[in-house]
Amino acid sequence: MTDTPLAGTSILSFKVTVTGVSLTPSTGKAVSLTLNPSSPIIELAHLQSDSAFLGTSTVPSANYTSATISFSSPDIVLVNQTTVALTGGTPAPCPVSPVSPVTTCEFKPATSGTITLTTAPFPLTLTPNQQTGLSLDFNLNNAITTTNGAVSVDFTQANVLKAVTLPRTGMPTGALDLVEDFTGVITALSGNSVTVHSDTRGNITAVANSSTTFNNLPVACGAQNITCLLANQTVSIDASLNLDGTMTLLEADLLDSVAVDEVEGTVFSVNQVTQQISLVLSNKTVVSGNPVLTAAAPGNVVQVTITNALPFTVDTKGLSAVTASLGSIPFATVSNVFPGQTVRMHVTNPTAGTGSTILVNSSSVVLRYSQVTATVSIAPTSFFFSVNAATLPPFIAGLGVIVNVPVQISSGQTHFDGVADVTGLSVGDTVSIRALFVPNFFASPFFAAKVRKH
Repeated sequence: MTDTPLAGTSILSFKVTVTGVSLTPSTGKAVSLTLNPSSPIIELAHLQSDSAFLGTSTVPSANYTSATISFSSPDIVLVNQTTVALTGGTPAPCPVSPVSPVTTCEFKPATSGTITLTTAPFPLTLTPNQQTGLSLDFNLNNAITTTNGAVSVDFTQANVLKAVTLPRTGMPTGALDLVEDFTGVITALSGNSVTVHSDTRGNITAVANSSTTFNNLPVACGAQNITCLLANQTVSIDASLNLDGTMTLLEADLLDSVAVDEVEGTVFSVNQVTQQISLVLSNKTVVSGNPVLTAAAPGNVVQVTITNALPFTVDTKGLSAVTASLGSIPFATVSNVFPGQTVRMHVTNPTAGTGSTILVNSSSVVLRYSQVTATVSIAPTSFFFSVNAATLPPFIAGLGVIVNVPVQISSGQTHFDGVADVTGLSVGDTVSIRALFVPNFFASPFFAAKVRKH
């Protein structure tokens, strides 16, 4: 599953529950597909550049005329940067957010819907023993409606969802799709196989090969391969989905040698006076059993208080462009944290705040990869292209008066989707990137790990 996002908007989180997917043959009964878990909760804002794996199924050979997908329980967290207060959310009404400090609102419309797809790639003929893949692309622009200031979600509107057969252009040979930046705790290791558990995305098992890269492994482990990984470590992995539904491990990025309580999310407000950073949760690791953190879900607001001089670090992912600039990237204090950045923090003393807000203290801050959508404004060169600052989400801060914002790629390491490489991009294209965002590093505010052309 992927997401066609709202360009130039400030939706920080959009969760939906997929309650069912089925294929209808030209004769006979509909065939329900197996989802893992059975009713996955998908956070769509992070699918701008990436894909979520819904599961594998064995189905009878047949000519399938349509697919039916059911959704429920939408949950939206946004920054209101319109000119009017919005109704239907919390707080009510949702006020127009000033530039600083930015405020967020949550909307949970009590709605569900079923979408039936009959256009290409349907009718879809599947023959005995055929292996194929389907991608479902959710369009936020067509699902969210605002009428007289009231925000709602209508799954039945035209073109909310479309299906495409996999692979898309840019995928590695033999891969249907990529499942990337899957962050969690290693729960099992067996030979070249590793299983990673995410508290927000479930489990993935992937198998390493001679092409797998490993980043940030202990220097003392001379092998610098999967034998350096241990159970209970926190990692972020990239994997390719194979034709048979198995996963090949492309990269493993070691984040913590021993798992600790952590939160990760998109920063929307920074208060240098009180040393507080507010973010919208996208991922978490909970090892303490703290009930507040255990109950936290993507979309919750987390207010982090920096209590002492912390180590501020950058997750390079081994990207050549990042490692080459690491000594110059300004990320050492709260003053270097900006709305739009994604950070991961080791947290302590989680307590419940007002509404769904969670209050925590932090003892480390790691700069990780943000997902944003914008329009290409300057044609690419070998290692750069630029996007129009006016098409970035409005709450993003720190870019000053830059009009054309440089995006730097790492040759042979940045993944592409929809195009084979950077030369496939043209001025006017809408792209989503997963990138290290350093707005005060003007030579390259974005270091891209992934580029998807829509």
